Amino acid sequence: MFNKLSPTPITNQTHRRLLIFSMIWFFSGAWIDSSAHTYLIDDIETFFTPWHGVLYSGYAFSVLVAMYIKNKMKDYKFDVGVLGAVIFGVGGASDAIWHTLLGIETGVEPLITPSHLMLFLGSFLMLDYVFTTRPSKESLDNASIFSAATSYGLVMFITLFINPFLNIWSFIEREDELAAGSVILQAMLASFIFVYVVRFKVSPKQMSLVYLISFLYISINPSLGEFNRTILICVSGLIMSALIYQITKWYQTTNHDRKIQVSAALVAGSYGLVFVLHLLAFSALNGVDLSWRFYGLGGLVTTPLLFGYMLGNLGVSPTSGEVVR
Repeated sequence: MFNKLSPTPITNQTHRRLLIFSMIWFFSGAWIDSSAHTYLIDDIETFFTPWHGVLYSGYAFSVLVAMYIKNKMKDYKFDVGVLGAVIFGVGGASDAIWHTLLGIETGVEPLITPSHLMLFLGSFLMLDYVFTTRPSKESLDNASIFSAATSYGLVMFITLFINPFLNIWSFIEREDELAAGSVILQAMLASFIFVYVVRFKVSPKQMSLVYLISFLYISINPSLGEFNRTILICVSGLIMSALIYQITKWYQTTNHDRKIQVSAALVAGSYGLVFVLHLLAFSALNGVDLSWRFYGLGGLVTTPLLFGYMLGNLGVSPTSGEVVR
């Protein structure tokens, strides 16, 4: 059944660039909407908002781009991209009805309602379409890198309520369990993404772009209320991508028999380190006291290292011990 949904490869570079533009428009709209739900919730009284306008116009443009490309290729099969677009469309209509009948959700609710879960599923399938239509199955082009980064960004969107960069006040207000848990969870996700993407013979630059793009997405969330945090998250994204570049470069040049485990650990630890630096900068710039002590902050770096190393084993064959390709 699922093999029948496999899309036809898209080799035309203009078409691939169109897919990149549609992804940026579409998913930037989702993050702008999340910012509105965070900072302008008291002003949102209807489904028909400018923020939904950006999101759904991006969706419509993505559908039109896919239709244009498929028509140019004479490809009229029902594939994973079409399925995703249909599911998202049904989810969008359901969301409009949901808002009309039940009002506007607050807190974590918008991330777990049935209509929004349909939107997430449709989005992932549409991103999978871009990823699986890459010209070469052995490597990733720019569009598939954007797809991987946007998929990672979508995971962070769904878990934004437990993202340390977006819930930084939990560290100031001593919500320690939530604060520490958010760093560990997101560091593990960062490590998992590395283990998955590195198998596709990506360059250090491509791998660093995956993380930079994902950070640029999440930086949109505070933009409608705390733009200074948007800038700070972008800077943190640049630091994280620079570290990822060096880790990937080491991974591809070393003969270390545990290179995938060590690299995955370094990615997770780098996430923790970048966040600690981000937290220190945030507290200094805003003149707030940080009650976390040095060993607690150190634990936000070293604990992810341990989990990252374990996640690195997912990239190793259990029989041969070699890195899975």
